[in-house]
Amino acid sequence: MKLFLIWPFEIPETATLFLELEKNSHEILYWVGGKYDEKHKPVQTIFHNHFDAWVGIPPKELKDAEFNPPGEELINKMSSVESIILTMMNKHFEGMCVDERKNLYYKLLSYWYGVLNKFKPEAIIFSQPPHPVHSYLIYELAQLLNIKTIIFERTLIAGRTVWKNNFWEGSRTLLEKVVANKNKKFTIKDLSEDLQLYLKFCFDDVTRSNINTLMNRGSLRNKIKIVVKSIRNFTIFKKVYLYLYKLLKNNTQKEYRYFSNPKPDLSKKFIYAPLNFQPECTTSPLGGVFVNQILMIKILSASLPKDWVIYVKEHPVQWALFGINYTDYRYLGYYKQIAQIKNVQFVPITINSFSLIRKSQVVATVNGTASWEAVLRHKPALVFGYPWYKDCSAVFKVNSVESCGSAIKKITDGYRPNRDLIINYLKCIEQASIHDYINEKVQWNLKTTKQDYINNILTVINKELKNF
Repeated sequence: MKLFLIWPFEIPETATLFLELEKNSHEILYWVGGKYDEKHKPVQTIFHNHFDAWVGIPPKELKDAEFNPPGEELINKMSSVESIILTMMNKHFEGMCVDERKNLYYKLLSYWYGVLNKFKPEAIIFSQPPHPVHSYLIYELAQLLNIKTIIFERTLIAGRTVWKNNFWEGSRTLLEKVVANKNKKFTIKDLSEDLQLYLKFCFDDVTRSNINTLMNRGSLRNKIKIVVKSIRNFTIFKKVYLYLYKLLKNNTQKEYRYFSNPKPDLSKKFIYAPLNFQPECTTSPLGGVFVNQILMIKILSASLPKDWVIYVKEHPVQWALFGINYTDYRYLGYYKQIAQIKNVQFVPITINSFSLIRKSQVVATVNGTASWEAVLRHKPALVFGYPWYKDCSAVFKVNSVESCGSAIKKITDGYRPNRDLIINYLKCIEQASIHDYINEKVQWNLKTTKQDYINNILTVINKELKNF
């Protein structure tokens, strides 16, 4: 088959992936990859640097290619995609006005529509859910042109990866296992060793604390390196000045603290609604329209039972990764808008998330870890987006006041996720996933090497392509 690969993973084993695909009579026409990867490409393959593709710079083989600008019919067919992409441009194109973003989008639409029609691939393979602008656009154009797609996605479960053909529908293989195992009753002993270890980790505070300590040490080491480098290149004084200046002027942290309730009453009935950090794949595009998290909170508020409140907490990584300056995704007045929604309160970011999960009646996220953590603790969970765990029968998938209200009604009537549903779903994950190669600090499966991961990927790809 003629293939496109959207595969920006910078690992030497990528060469094996290409070699094995070619051995199985597949032709790799086009590859979007990382800067390190080009030397591994087959001779006939067009290589497109991931970051060049992101900003609309074509590969050298197509630098003189001319593709027609998109017409009204194509633009209208892709209108929902355009809406998502304009928001997606909050990453990498921050500060760009709407008209400028549209012009870039039309340029990208012209190029990728032209490329797909020129080379006519039979399948496109994505190493992860397509969330950079070019990657997501390629996926949606593939759907429009009836080109088959395979998308790999890492789960939060024990270094497991699932795969899907349709971005919004989820993993067909996983859903088939959910249906097949519906009336079965598995026990923890029926789970593979790595999944048993995963469950132990989820409820073992000592293990979790040790992992967090390791990660915090790594973060501290990075900060020390930055300070040492700044001293050596004499930029330390400038950086200290800028840091103090940020603290003194208005910023996201100050605004959040101003609207936070320092001592929330956890004896009240409440929905815990932690925010996803942004910009990131989990909300754009995996959140759909709920990339706007204020919309999610408004729907929760409109569905709220009498005397309940909603406690909202900012993601702890938001300021650590993206700083405290106002941005396109945490703009001036963002927290104020949320605080003004009826029965909504911010809670201090220092409050332990697991304490809030335990004390809450419901946990609600666009597409966050907290909803899955809640289900594992037999706590009802609502999800508004399209997480990998959306087909778990213990989770309520909602998208409106009506569906949200219906789910909350079932919860107030006594619904709780039971142990059997959770174990059954974990068994389905076991049967419909492959082992990933993951960070050694979280050692679910030490036997899985990078080469094992590539071999696992190849098995899935060959099987899926054969089905096509």
